[in-house]
Amino acid sequence: MPKQSRIKPTLIDKDEWIDEQDIPSGVFIGEEYGVDCVIVKSCISEIDKGPSTHVHPYDEIVHIIKGSAKFTIGTKTFIAKQGSIVIGPANIPHSFKNEGPEALEIIDIHLSKEWIQYDLPEEDKN
Repeated sequence: MPKQSRIKPTLIDKDEWIDEQDIPSGVFIGEEYGVDCVIVKSCISEIDKGPSTHVHPYDEIVHIIKGSAKFTIGTKTFIAKQGSIVIGPANIPHSFKNEGPEALEIIDIHLSKEWIQYDLPEEDKN
């Protein structure tokens, strides 16, 4: 018999994890539900803005909901457009910026029980 999951069927309404603002954003901590992930929804309205170069000690998956972003992961740079999925390996420095012309809306899945991020000085990004 296959091993039974420790996760129970659960519905989490958007009101439980999305903060309604001009630009909705939110953080889902999966550990509270027995899931080893953290989900972050964010929107970056300013062109050429985004997080500085940083690293996570776990893999990360980003889904572009709306807009496009310029990603740098290690030594690779590319443009991810609406509908794209980007996979960032653990311990590889990365950053992204809104390419415009519209707001960038993303869902970021951190494959960890907790969100751990180490911001790097620009000279240490590779």
